[in-house]
Amino acid sequence: MDQSDVLRVLVAEDEESFLRVLTTVLESTKRFTVYPFEEGEEVVKALKTSHFDIVILDYKMPGMSGLNVLQWIHEQKLDIPVIMLTGAGSENIAVEAMKLGAYDYIRKDSFDRTHFPVIVNGVYERYLFKRDKEQREARARKLERDIVAFELLSTSLSSFAQDVSATLSAVTQLTDESERTLHPLLPPHGKEYLNTYLKKIREEYRTLIAIGRSIVSLSKVVNENYLKMQSMHKSEVDLIAKLKTPSENTSQTN
Repeated sequence: MDQSDVLRVLVAEDEESFLRVLTTVLESTKRFTVYPFEEGEEVVKALKTSHFDIVILDYKMPGMSGLNVLQWIHEQKLDIPVIMLTGAGSENIAVEAMKLGAYDYIRKDSFDRTHFPVIVNGVYERYLFKRDKEQREARARKLERDIVAFELLSTSLSSFAQDVSATLSAVTQLTDESERTLHPLLPPHGKEYLNTYLKKIREEYRTLIAIGRSIVSLSKVVNENYLKMQSMHKSEVDLIAKLKTPSENTSQTN
């Protein structure tokens, strides 16, 4: 197995013998590297300085309990899956842990060596699924916002291009009409002045035509991107709708 596939697991358990069992069971699979701790304060220090893929917490430890650590993880908005170790009759602790973001809990009195690594791996798969889905949903929301912006821009450009085209047509008509009407009525020097004046107008007119064409081209590009983004958004939304939570393995938590 490639070293990059090995998951870094932080395990916090104040009972030394059980901590050794948890560590041995996980590391025997070659799937996990375990970092054992016996106190909640040590866990917080480790989480501040190092990256872990999964955290397993005993809810009852001296000083800072596993629930306290989970509360701290929740407050710090750390993106890491947590499994809570509970004792018999501590279902209320398990419920509280789940409210604080724990992915699962395991009762110590029904601990199973064979099934334990399966639970841990399953929690990590669910975490990856949840993270991927959230990222896709974030992309879909951004695409939706961009689509609205592009739709507004496309509409504005199209309207502006139409206005420019209409204005240029009117200017052309007025220029031609002025030339036909005034030219016969003017003396030679007046005709020369009119010709120079109309020439300048037509030069500016050609510039405006080029600008108008650029706006039309830009409007087409924006509209094409708008349609592409619509298609991407639909594909993203359809994929999110099809995504299903990975089947949870039968665990000892029930």
